[in-house]
Amino acid sequence: MKKFIAMLTLLIGFNANAGLLTIDLSSDEVSVGDSVLVTISASGFAETQDFAFDFDFGNPVMSYDASSFNSALPTTDINDNGFSVGVVDSILEMAFYSDDASIIATGDFVLASFSLIAEKAGSASLSMYDFYGYGDYSIDFSGADSVNVTSAVAVSEPSAAFMMMLAGFALVSSRRKAK
Repeated sequence: MKKFIAMLTLLIGFNANAGLLTIDLSSDEVSVGDSVLVTISASGFAETQDFAFDFDFGNPVMSYDASSFNSALPTTDINDNGFSVGVVDSILEMAFYSDDASIIATGDFVLASFSLIAEKAGSASLSMYDFYGYGDYSIDFSGADSVNVTSAVAVSEPSAAFMMMLAGFALVSSRRKAK
């Protein structure tokens, strides 16, 4: 219910002609040990030099793979200009800042893409919030906004199944002989 209210507030509170952040998931059903690629795309961004947001990925079901992070924006330089990412518990804190007029975010681009790894069975709800910046932006999940993680299914050994079938045939044939 909280998500619905937050999404409704975001949709009503922002201008319809504003920029759009779209969140795509490569899969909404995975097994423990598998990964999900999350892509956050920006479209219609007005020229800006400052914005930030938090992305909650539902820890402890999922964990963030820092080596998989990619962005069309430049990463933070020595003067703290660029895009930076930090992780606190199950939240990715992403921020873009630039006091250099040549480093801006504008138009359509991949804001971030990264992998989340399924650590244990359960459901991980994904959300994006605390967005601030210059301009009006709305947030949209393409498809699912959660990931269901299932544990690996145990498959019996073929020899065990064969032994059970052999015992069944022996039982049936012994009953036939008894009649």
